[in-house]
Amino acid sequence: MCGFTAYLHSSSVPKNRDGQFPVLDLEDSLTLIHHRGPDGRGTYYSPDGRCGLGHVRLSIIDLEGGQQPLHSQCGKIHAVVNGELYDHDRLTRELQEKGHQFKSHSDSEMAVHFYEDYDTDFVDHLRGEFATAIWDERKGRLLVVRDRYGIKPVYYTTINGTFMAASEIKAFLAFGWKPEWDIDSIVHHGAASDHRTCFKGVYKLPPAHYLTVSSSGSVAIKEYWDLEFGNKDEEDRRTVEEMIEGVRERLIESIRLRLRADVPIGIFLSGGLDSSSIAGVATHLLKQNDPKAKLDAFSVSFTGGQEYDEGEIAERTAAFCGANFHKVSVTSQDMMDNFADTVWHVEQPIFMLSSVAQYLLAKHCHEAGIKVILTGQGSDEHFIGYEYLHHAYLLSPDNATPGGFGKPTEDTRKKLLKEYSGNQIVMGHPIDTVKKSTTAHRLNNVVMQDGYNGMLNCPPDMYLDHALQNGTPDSGSAMLEAVSGAARHKARKYWHPVHASLYLGNRIFLPNILLNHYGDRIELAFALEGRPPYLDHELCQYVNSLPPSVKLRGDGEKLNEKWILKEAMKPFITEEIYKRTKRPFVAPPVALTAEKAAPYKTIIDKHLSKEKVDRLGWANWSFIEKQRDHFLETADKNSAKVMLIIISYIIIGETFGVATATP
Repeated sequence: MCGFTAYLHSSSVPKNRDGQFPVLDLEDSLTLIHHRGPDGRGTYYSPDGRCGLGHVRLSIIDLEGGQQPLHSQCGKIHAVVNGELYDHDRLTRELQEKGHQFKSHSDSEMAVHFYEDYDTDFVDHLRGEFATAIWDERKGRLLVVRDRYGIKPVYYTTINGTFMAASEIKAFLAFGWKPEWDIDSIVHHGAASDHRTCFKGVYKLPPAHYLTVSSSGSVAIKEYWDLEFGNKDEEDRRTVEEMIEGVRERLIESIRLRLRADVPIGIFLSGGLDSSSIAGVATHLLKQNDPKAKLDAFSVSFTGGQEYDEGEIAERTAAFCGANFHKVSVTSQDMMDNFADTVWHVEQPIFMLSSVAQYLLAKHCHEAGIKVILTGQGSDEHFIGYEYLHHAYLLSPDNATPGGFGKPTEDTRKKLLKEYSGNQIVMGHPIDTVKKSTTAHRLNNVVMQDGYNGMLNCPPDMYLDHALQNGTPDSGSAMLEAVSGAARHKARKYWHPVHASLYLGNRIFLPNILLNHYGDRIELAFALEGRPPYLDHELCQYVNSLPPSVKLRGDGEKLNEKWILKEAMKPFITEEIYKRTKRPFVAPPVALTAEKAAPYKTIIDKHLSKEKVDRLGWANWSFIEKQRDHFLETADKNSAKVMLIIISYIIIGETFGVATATP
């Protein structure tokens, strides 16, 4: 229930002759995000017109009731909520025992009642993925909140004294917003690296933050929660068996809460541990109430990319769970045909085609009648799942795991570190050594941000000279500046380097890329509510407290990623999944042959031309033309990235009507 738009006029906005503030068009704004909530819509305007709230609804809980905006019993507090709040049956009873009267059976209504009792601290009582805007008439204050991991998006801007917030940027177009390029953000990939977007003056509310806007127009942003990790030099007193059981109990509870819905539920199932564990546990829980219960499992199969195709192993897992299996075959032509639509929904450049494949998977779920989907997002960012995190694990001895369990010997650690420093690949790019890194010293010597830099950045030659006035592309520095100085201090002084990397991944990569390109924006393009059990904050806080070597075990012949998750989920998964090494979900790389070139050439011919590149106002056609020719001749991966990014910006520029940038 699943998209909102809001505005608040400051006192500087002129009133009309009747002493009223101008009314902005919430209906047209909601129409632009109708895909998020096609089951209903509602609006609220304050009596003086100062504030407006709009909501589009995807009915998941209390299908007949639960319309929004929501209103307090006193009639002075008004709210719109996007997302899902869990354990609401129990929490609602507790609130009723305290005297609160509910108007519906919707989970979203809890937000208003908790706000009445706890003001801005109400967020401490919410469990789930959510974004909300609350207008408090008593205080003349608009409050906007985003969940702890940024699962649900919130964008905001201020134009001529009017503050605006929405679930998607396109909603601002109905308010008269005239988009302009933020060139500095584009050069440094702020949309992926920090809290900017590609549009001037439009920002993302950071995860785990709330924003308050007063009637005078002042804006304040405050953090209400953050990730914490154990001290790297203090040995954990728990036994390994206790830790395994702790993970198992909390993950089962997280999945149990996310099975509560009044509509059909499915699961995105790959060939990996994360989604297979969810499928196993969810099936186990469902069959406790109904022995005949079955999940619908959906998996992508890449036609012509067998090396990247996990359809067969996913089908075996589905059979093990007794799930109804749906294999969605995706070709290169399918991804090219849907590239522009995916960019429109994501609202930032796409540099990997796997997000388009995910878009097609969500479309198939919608067509199958599914409205809620369980996903495996967030597991790798907590259980040390990515291979590039191995380098950070090896940077320092693990002094926290009890009894030295799972730790490599010092000789082995140093040997492996040398190998990883010279050969390991981070996000498709070689790891730079710590000595060469310009940013590693700022975060306990980790080099994740340097790999991120290589993954995102385009060559300086892609930009016109005036676009580089604030320096050449540096996504790594932007990434570090996007997290607090207090967190960087903890990372340097108290956390193991691998936990410093996990922190950075959770705060930047997860909300800006994974939960955007593969999460909310893709899912809700087809009115599909994604629920990621691995991002339940009660589970995450426990996992973050665990020492490194129970997550990435290093005392065997090779590093064993997500070891404790495998042990915790062993009763619910196949032996094949238990023994399988992590593989990320990626579409097959561009492989051009005479037969396979046509789809890629089609999208290039349609969207890429000197006229369109020049219309951006900041891109260098001469360089891009050479990259295009090189790509078509060689299928070079870096040239492919440049092509996808520049075509993305052209599509954004055309669909949003962005003005040409001028020096």
